[in-house]
Amino acid sequence: MSKGRRMSNEGQTENKKSKPIFIILALVYLVITIIFCVSIIRMDMLPGKYLTIFIIIEVILTLLVLIGLAKKHKTLKLNILCLILAIILSSGYIYATNYINATINFLGTMFTNVSETEEYYVVVRNDNNYNELGDLAGEELSAFRIEENIITELKEQINIEIQDDNSLIKVGSDLIDNATEGIFVSSSQYSILTEEIDDFETNTKIIYTLKHEIKSKVDIEDENSKYTIDNGIFNVYISGIDTSGSISNVARSDANILATINTKTHEVLLTSIPRDYYVTLYSKGAKDKLTHSGIYGINETVSTVEELLDTDINYYIRVNFTTLIKLVDTLGGVDVYSEYDFSTGGYHFNKGYNHVNGAQALAFSRERYSFGSGDNQRIKNQQHVIEAVINKVLNSTTILTKYTSILESLEGSFQTNIEQNDISDLVKEQLDNMESWTIDNYSLTGTGSSSATYSMGSQKLYVMLPNESSVEEAKNNIQELLGE
Repeated sequence: MSKGRRMSNEGQTENKKSKPIFIILALVYLVITIIFCVSIIRMDMLPGKYLTIFIIIEVILTLLVLIGLAKKHKTLKLNILCLILAIILSSGYIYATNYINATINFLGTMFTNVSETEEYYVVVRNDNNYNELGDLAGEELSAFRIEENIITELKEQINIEIQDDNSLIKVGSDLIDNATEGIFVSSSQYSILTEEIDDFETNTKIIYTLKHEIKSKVDIEDENSKYTIDNGIFNVYISGIDTSGSISNVARSDANILATINTKTHEVLLTSIPRDYYVTLYSKGAKDKLTHSGIYGINETVSTVEELLDTDINYYIRVNFTTLIKLVDTLGGVDVYSEYDFSTGGYHFNKGYNHVNGAQALAFSRERYSFGSGDNQRIKNQQHVIEAVINKVLNSTTILTKYTSILESLEGSFQTNIEQNDISDLVKEQLDNMESWTIDNYSLTGTGSSSATYSMGSQKLYVMLPNESSVEEAKNNIQELLGE
């Protein structure tokens, strides 16, 4: 037998021996492809025409690769070429599937828990011998505007009396001044006391926590409203609450932005409202700071702003301090622009761009005392932080290398009543036409003053009296974008 013929026979024998291996690899590739395609369909964010094109391309590629791997060739070269193609495609599919599943899981955390929880604390001084709730049996605690059903829950745990006072500040001061053995306050009230009374947190301790779920208070959508995602014109209220930890905890609404969206004209209007705006609480009929409306749940905040700006708000998004800190830290910090030199929270910010971590970004966005315009400048600083985050996220390297870690870090830090299918529809519509958007900003203004508030009682606090002309202009801007 000639040498050439012998080598040809050996090649065919080698090909025959290797064929089962290529068949196994073909099956592995098929499984990876199916998982990838199912993930795409499950995410439900591709418009119909793109999904059809995607499926056709995938069917053609899959057939070519499977036939190329499984078919017997005279030499191994074609099998190996198809194997290389399968490896490249499989790697891309695995990478994309990881991103898709991270997106699906993240969206799921935004919709699974739309309830709100309020915590109530029994607080005593550090220098006494009370260390647990039972130690206060038979004593009288001071409180301010705690609902009767909450007090009943506490009394079911211990024989105790609750004396209602006319001022939250007086409740806290009486504890510090040893005029009462203990106080019963909500977590939101406790935060206010630590802010308004020097060294309150240092001189006191929490010995008992009662958790109470606020039921049926977050369903704000009006099905009869014309301002819905289905109609393409709608409002979304963005509330940044002043607490860390669980997003379900009610808290003061420190950042307040109404996003008015028109998907027909591809315009977005962001109307920022100062946290200390002196408004009428919807369910109380009394004047208070807008930030305090969050104490009574997101529905109270939304309804109050609806009355202020004379518009329907059917959707909300809640974020908290944890959201900002985690996001900025995961991004490796952001470059935020400061219009002034100032110091706050142990940090100093120079005029111009400052590279900040999560804690610094939070301090920067919360400060108002360093500026003559107070809340008005704080709103601008919050907008600068948002801009810095967007710039960093949209950086091509960041989005490719940190996408899944960004979503994982934010898990449980967002809450919304927007349905997942509504978000899918919005994404599909954008992908379908790929039109650019116009985003405008407007900030309500006012003047500083001092007034009593519903949530604090007779104690006067700093408030911002609304500039009525700015409120009217905001109303007109919103109505114009909604097509009124």
